[in-house]
Order: sequence, then structure tokens, then C-alpha cells
Amino acid sequence: MTRTLAELAQALGGTLEGDPSRVVVRVRAPEDAGPEDVAVLLDRRTAAVPSSAGALVVAKGAAVAPPGPALVRVENPRRAFVALLGLFHPPRPRAAGVAPGAFVSPSAEVDPTASIAAGATVEAGARVGARVEVHAGAYVGEDVTLGEDTVVLPNATLYAKTLVGRRVRIHAGAVIGSDGFGYERDASGAQQKVPQVGRVVIEDDVEIGANAAIDRATLEETRIGAGTKIDNLVQVGHNTRIGAHCCLVGQAGVSGSVTLGDFVVVAGQAGIADHATIGRGVVVGAQCGVPGDLDQGVWLGTPAIPATTARRVFPAVARLPETTKRVRELEERCARLEERLARLLEARESR
Repeated sequence: MTRTLAELAQALGGTLEGDPSRVVVRVRAPEDAGPEDVAVLLDRRTAAVPSSAGALVVAKGAAVAPPGPALVRVENPRRAFVALLGLFHPPRPRAAGVAPGAFVSPSAEVDPTASIAAGATVEAGARVGARVEVHAGAYVGEDVTLGEDTVVLPNATLYAKTLVGRRVRIHAGAVIGSDGFGYERDASGAQQKVPQVGRVVIEDDVEIGANAAIDRATLEETRIGAGTKIDNLVQVGHNTRIGAHCCLVGQAGVSGSVTLGDFVVVAGQAGIADHATIGRGVVVGAQCGVPGDLDQGVWLGTPAIPATTARRVFPAVARLPETTKRVRELEERCARLEERLARLLEARESR
């Protein structure tokens, strides 16, 4: 796909310094780009990066030493980078209809503009909206609803009654609506399964990464708020409610009955204990262990402590062996001094 620099500048809402008729064919990193490529310098302050690119997208205030590539100046290079990738890599349209080799229950409702790939399964009572894509090997269970423009990628599994909004993207191997982890011990101590009869609700514009797992609720619903992004290998427990525009990073674990406010970030390998409430905009750092409620701010460590405190605590922890040795030496010195003092006092009293 080719674009002129005039087209790029118009699409990005930027100003062009260079030949408007020059053609570029792809987006590449600045250090790898050639004369037919466009690259983006993400640092807003400077564009002092050697590049052989045909054009550079830079911030409006960035200093660029001439001579050099043509420039497209924009307000926000990071947003421009996203837009460029969309321009040069538009989604490939899929043929509408049910492919041979797919199974679609006669009682399922499939919009004629939807695409059901070979090997996909759509069970009884499911409702598949306009322009939805269900890829090979994906399983859409009984009474599942898929909103408009949602994409279910290969081998993803949606258990019965899952409700998915519009423009949701569910990546390969994700499991939505599996049973919550609920057991009660009987009189003998054996664990008896608590039936999980609720559902999962995924609101609009959510993305769920590969091999993520979101458990159905015991009674009502596990809910993922609009615009939330869930990375690969994330676990969300039953009855949990995640607010809008949250971000859960790879291998994070959220236990059952947790509430996350809007705009919460849970970084990689962090864990949140059951029934905790995390306030709006809280950031839970990587490998953080959260045993209870957090109201605001950035939290690090296990158990979680405010980041401002953690930045003092962690260096002190790293020096613990040295500190312990020093304390032991001081204790020994104090003991010797106490012995000397005791002997001196004893000698003075004996005079």
C-alpha cells in the first residue's frame, strides 16, 4: 500500500515539510527505515536520531537538523504512530456467511453480515450481531450474545449465557464464563462444588488477551467495564466487577468478588485478594500483593505499600545483609563497653 506525504499529513492532521508527491510504502522503526519508508520519532522534544527514512513524523516543537528526510509535524507522535499503523495495515475484510465445516445451531441467530469460519461452533440460542467474526475453532456456547463488530479469534471459548458488547476483541485461547472457583467442605471435610449459575458480561470496546480466563459469577454476573484491556494469561475470578478503561497486564490475578474502579492499572504478576475494593485510578505495581482495599495512589510490594514508601523501603531491604552485620558488630561493641563500665563501677565502689 502506497501513500503520498500529502495524504499522510492530511490523515494525521499534521504539517508537511517536504515534497507532497513523495510516496512511502510502509512504516518502520527510524533506525531501520529506508527511502520508501515513514518512521515516527516518539520523543516529543527532539528528533536528533539518524535515519534514512523517506519521511519522519515528529512533534511540532522537535528540533531537526537539516538536511534530512521530509517531516510531518504533529501534535502527538504516539497517537500519530497508532494512526499510521491503521493506514498501512487496515483490517482484512472477511467474507460474510457461514463457511462449510462450521456448525451453527438452527436456533442460533446469525446476522447475514457476520462471518463464521470453518471449524467454529455456534450453539443453540446464540445471537451473533452484524459484522461479527467467529474464527476457526472458536466456541460460542448456548445463549451467548455477540455485539456488532466483535471478533472472536481461533480457539477462544465462550461458555453459555456470556454477554459480549460491541467492538470486543477476544484473542486465541481465551476462556470466558468458565465456572468460578467455589467449594464448601462437608461434614467430613471433603470439598463440594458450589454450582456457578451466573454469567459474564463484557461491555463495549474491551480487548481480552490470549489464554486469559474470566470466570462466571456464582449467582449474578462477573462484569468487565467498557474500554478495559486485559492482557494474555490474566485470571479474573467469579463475581468480580472491573470498571471502565482499566488495564490488566500479563499474569495478573484478580480473585473473586473484587471491585476495580474505573481507570485502574494492575501490572504484571500482581495479585489481588478476594473481596478487595480498588479505587478509581489506582495503580497496582508489578508483582504486587494486595490483601485488602486500596483507595488511591500507586502501590508496590507484598503486602502492598504506597510507592513513595516503597522507594525508601526497597533500597533498605537490599542492604539488609550489610545492615544486619553492622548491627551485630555494634551490639558486640556495646556489650564490651557495658562489661568495661561494669568493671570500672565495681572497682570504684571497692575503694
